[in-house]
Amino acid sequence: MIQIRNLSKVYGHKTVIRDVTLCFEEGHIYGLVGPNGCGKTTLMRCICGFTQPTSGYVIVNGCLIGGKRALKRNSELKNSAVLSYHTMADFAPSTGVIIETPGFLPGESGLKNLMLLAGMSGKADQAAARRAMETMGLDPDEKKPVSQYSLGMRQRLGFAQAIMEDPDVLILDEPFNAMDRESMAETHELLQGFRKEGKTIILASHSAADIEKACDVIYEMKDGGLMLGGL
Repeated sequence: MIQIRNLSKVYGHKTVIRDVTLCFEEGHIYGLVGPNGCGKTTLMRCICGFTQPTSGYVIVNGCLIGGKRALKRNSELKNSAVLSYHTMADFAPSTGVIIETPGFLPGESGLKNLMLLAGMSGKADQAAARRAMETMGLDPDEKKPVSQYSLGMRQRLGFAQAIMEDPDVLILDEPFNAMDRESMAETHELLQGFRKEGKTIILASHSAADIEKACDVIYEMKDGGLMLGGL
């Protein structure tokens, strides 16, 4: 579960996220829709802990994201019941992420890239990396470097990176970018399987048509705020 409370993010004189309070529950797929620059990516980065909010806080699966910085920003939390049953961390635990364009070492193979990432976290082995690639329709034995991948292949490799540690939460920014129809259909089916497993899934796109088939609930983002959209 992801709990967002009174979250705002200001850059200079521009408010990108405006007092958002929301809850994303397990076993559901949520969509964030809005034009480029409306704050979708910033909100996802705040949930993950990659960006610190200006005010408010995020709790992911019982963990206060941002640790001591979140406490300093929200002084009322120090003496509240919130901390009596929550841990703290700088980054969201057990979370698979695609935000913006997935970055890989261009001269290495897909599997080598995943293994380097797995070595940093220590949460996935080669068997898990190979399974994730195969799940996304990629050949883990392919020696071709990532620099020779098509945009669709890179996107699928990014998806493989996000799922290889079997996370409880998936946060996916423009997840179907550059995918052909067959790959999109397969990925939709995969997401429904994750939903049945009880994962919390958030998808973001500038186009509702790209993600509405997969989502249980869609929110439209405008002027830094969220409103419930229709399906």
